[in-house]
Amino acid sequence: MKLFSYILFVIFIVGSETKKFTRCRLATELIKTKFIEKTFLGNWVCLIEKVSNRDTKAFVVTPSGKKFYGLYQIPSRWCREGKKGGDCNIACESLLDDDIRDDTACAVNIFHEEGFKYWTQWTNRCKNDNHITTEIYKCPDLMSRRSNPESPLQSENLRVKRKLSRVGMERSRASSYYGLQ
Repeated sequence: MKLFSYILFVIFIVGSETKKFTRCRLATELIKTKFIEKTFLGNWVCLIEKVSNRDTKAFVVTPSGKKFYGLYQIPSRWCREGKKGGDCNIACESLLDDDIRDDTACAVNIFHEEGFKYWTQWTNRCKNDNHITTEIYKCPDLMSRRSNPESPLQSENLRVKRKLSRVGMERSRASSYYGLQ
């Protein structure tokens, strides 16, 4: 019975419509979630590109049986199949839909606990690479947003988010410098 439900789950994922973002569209959607700050936008876009190829329906099962879900390839430790649960208190299946807000909230939660180093693809393919950052800031939507003045409340929110992001980045740097896992 378990095998049958797993096969149905895979057929559902394969048979459902996939939303694959362009770099510019992904960057714009990430900004709209209000979970990602522009300072690290290039890192997030690079991470998503390298782990899921910007595909909301990306689903991987390793030979050892570990499952990874969605744009950020979030492992099942952070979610629960069939109902809310895991460290992000989210159903794994909801990481495979086109609504990226819950996926992004979970990924930011992981980032605040572990830093970008949690994703080995980021460490291997995005760390110290500014190519994608340079490219996304050429996107028309982001160029027009950069010229808009921010309200004082938005500025304060950004300061808090930047501080939290710096903590996550420092954890990534410190653990890779000292060789910690």
